[in-house]
Amino acid sequence: MSSAKSLKKSPKWPFKAARQGEFPAIVMFDPRFTHNVGAAVRAASCFGVSQVWVTGTRCAEAVWNSKRIPREERMKGFSDVDIILEDRPIDYFENAVPVAVELLPGSENLLVFEHPENAIYLFGPEDGSVPSQVRGLCHRRVFIPTRHCTNLGAAVYLTLYDRLTKRYQQGLEIALPIGDVLAEPRGWPGNDPVFER
Repeated sequence: MSSAKSLKKSPKWPFKAARQGEFPAIVMFDPRFTHNVGAAVRAASCFGVSQVWVTGTRCAEAVWNSKRIPREERMKGFSDVDIILEDRPIDYFENAVPVAVELLPGSENLLVFEHPENAIYLFGPEDGSVPSQVRGLCHRRVFIPTRHCTNLGAAVYLTLYDRLTKRYQQGLEIALPIGDVLAEPRGWPGNDPVFER
């Protein structure tokens, strides 16, 4: 198992086969640590994103060799998010607006960034960047305005939260009460939507 192609010849759990991309989506380029993939999957589930695409072999080999999915995903069992291992994920999206979330000169500040409806958010690895040939395909580049670079998993959370708040400000989302937002049991008598189903 020395290449992504050899890994993909016999795709194994928890990765799903590549299929048509759905907006918005997360793309992680050759992430190094499984806990960051797990955090991205959890963030995707929390914010209603159904796909996390992963390129490269480092995390795939770590997951398959340990026979364990990343801890963050294992904790809650986020089955509503597909983790897709694919070297060319952008090819699976039609009319996408690729957004590189990177510390690059000329990147837009996330505070003033307007999220495209058909965005796919591209994140480089913990020890690198979105590949230069892919950055050339990105219509938009955005940076998270923190004094130091954030953890990869945290960057996914911040980006998706910013998307949600701006959709609310534009009238595309409504602010629901907590009992209508949470999709997991919390043990609250009388107002736990899972218990009342």
